[in-house]
Amino acid sequence: MDPRSQSTHSRADVIRADWRIEWISKHVMTDEPAVEEKSWINRNVIGLGINRFLSDFGHEAGTAILPLFLTAIGAPAFALGAIEGVADALSSFAKLFGGWLGDNVERRRPWTAIGYLITGVTTGLYGLFGVWPWTLLVRGLGWAGRGLRSPLHDALLTDSVPAWARGRAFGFDEAADTAGAIAGPLAALAIIALARSRLPFGSPRSPVSSRRSRSSRWLRKPLIRSSTVQALQVRSVCCLRHSAAI
Repeated sequence: MDPRSQSTHSRADVIRADWRIEWISKHVMTDEPAVEEKSWINRNVIGLGINRFLSDFGHEAGTAILPLFLTAIGAPAFALGAIEGVADALSSFAKLFGGWLGDNVERRRPWTAIGYLITGVTTGLYGLFGVWPWTLLVRGLGWAGRGLRSPLHDALLTDSVPAWARGRAFGFDEAADTAGAIAGPLAALAIIALARSRLPFGSPRSPVSSRRSRSSRWLRKPLIRSSTVQALQVRSVCCLRHSAAI
């Protein structure tokens, strides 16, 4: 036999053997089915889900009553647009910094907790002073904290589950987020409805300034309570299972 032909056949045999080994390693010897049998819902996924629920519960409750609060303190019509515009802009820029932190720090959990803490504390500070520039300041600071922790939260969740379960984990996380966004405003409006019976909104004898003062004072209560709810989310972040990336 021609040596060249023999060499060609031997190379072809080697290629076929390598292909068989690769196929067997992927389809026969893989351990993925055994991994999939394990539950993807672990301590971190549950903790981050609870954290996401409490986060949206708190700041969406504050957002729902913010227009009522601004009206009660006599803020101009453009105040709400200015507050929301500045807050969203700061949140977007803070996400850039949060993404950079997620790629460059050894521990993401402390930075995530700081972001959640900022958002929670500032929500309760909306009603500290009855002037809308103060609300603009604390709302912008709180949304900057929200933008900071958003990429870090996603990075923590990604590191907490295997690749095949990331879609399920993020679906669970988004469901918790949506549930909090629904429950928060409902709870805030329920508190206002209970408090409104004590407010003389319809009393013609009460001066407008007096009614505004009383209404703004009662509207501070749901803001403070939403801040208390958000304080619990910091605890849920701190309880995440320790790992090299967290």
